[in-house]
This record gives sequence, structure tokens and C-alpha cells, in this order.
Amino acid sequence: MTIKFPSVDFFQELARRMEADAAEFEKLGFCDTTLGIQVNGDAPHLYALTFEVFDCTDVRELSSPDDAELDFTLAAPLSLWREMFESIKKTGHPEPAFTLNSLSHVGDQMAVVYDDPEGHDKFYRFMATIQAFVDQASDLDIEWA
Repeated sequence: MTIKFPSVDFFQELARRMEADAAEFEKLGFCDTTLGIQVNGDAPHLYALTFEVFDCTDVRELSSPDDAELDFTLAAPLSLWREMFESIKKTGHPEPAFTLNSLSHVGDQMAVVYDDPEGHDKFYRFMATIQAFVDQASDLDIEWA
């Protein structure tokens, strides 16, 4: 299956896969957050992903961060998102340098943007689920924007 990144369809496919793999996500514990995924580049994109308990219940593209109450946003250039997803495709999981944790801490390649310290805490609290969510792209044929 070929799917464009970034796109609502891409994140909806990951949400569908999350639902299909419910048992694995239940092992990680509940996840209640609305996060932003910001892809910077010539044509920047911002997506809101809402997680409730063990599912991603809503995916939508935003025209502005003010269009949704986001707990935090993961912001990076398209080239970094591409490197991360290509790393995931190699083995089903990212190489250590391309985990969300590493990208957001080592060299601050990926920004974690938040207005409230609780939002920042939610990134760390739910990081395993969010990482497992993006890892669902391991066998997607991604068409890069």
C-alpha cells in the first residue's frame, strides 16, 4: 500500500493499525492526550491526533495550532520525519538515534512544543504508546511530499 506523508490518510492508517493491534497497545497502558505532529518544509503541515484509552480516535489537519487544544506538538522538518520512518522500515523499530526520545533530546532535532508543563509531561508519560503508534508504519510504502 502506497500512502503519502504527510497526510491525514497516513495517520488514519496508523490509527487503523493501532486498533487492529489492540492487545499490544493495551500492554502499554492507557493513553489520553491530543498531540500535534508538525511537519516543517516548503509546505508545512500540522495534524492533531487524539488518543483515548487504547485508541487513536481522531486525526485531522489543522490550519493553525489554535484550531485544537493540543497537549504538546512534535515539530521537525520533513527530512527528519523521513529519516525516522526509513529507520523504522529497516527493522520494524527505529534505530536508537531515531526514536522520538532521542530525536527530541539529543541535539534537539525534534522540538517538543507545549504551553503547559502537564502537556510536556504527557509526552513522556505516553511516549511508549506514541512510539509504538509511529512504528506501525514499518511496512508502509511511503510517498514523500
